[in-house]
Amino acid sequence: MKTNKPIFTLLLLGCFSMLFSCDKDYEYSTEIRIENASQHDIEIIMPELWFDGSFFPEKIMLPRGQDFSHIIIGEGGFFGVPYFPSMQIRFDNDVSIMHVQSDGNTYHNFCNKQAYARSQPKKQFEVFTFVFTDEDYEYAKAHADKTK
Repeated sequence: MKTNKPIFTLLLLGCFSMLFSCDKDYEYSTEIRIENASQHDIEIIMPELWFDGSFFPEKIMLPRGQDFSHIIIGEGGFFGVPYFPSMQIRFDNDVSIMHVQSDGNTYHNFCNKQAYARSQPKKQFEVFTFVFTDEDYEYAKAHADKTK
């Protein structure tokens, strides 16, 4: 029996391509960076009623001039800014204000995705940065949560 060389070659190439090709799931990293550019120590507190600890810590202590960074790794795409319905922001363990997602951008709102600057330093790595300033402290002082 005579073998048909082109058919044999195609079958061989097909077997090799199935054997050596693989579907690679790429890992994507999203960094949430919080910078404290204010002259005040900041405490960010996630309300317990929706805290599960899987993506974000329950409480973040951010001394003046310091940064906080949290990286979330996922497969198949970027994670983006986590959904924060509300967060309590406390300055100098004294002035406290609730940032609420539904308030939108009526102030420099920690819970509003548009308040984060996005950069993509690498193909599969993105960074969302929120910067607290002295203006945030002044706003919190003027609209302080009296219920602390």
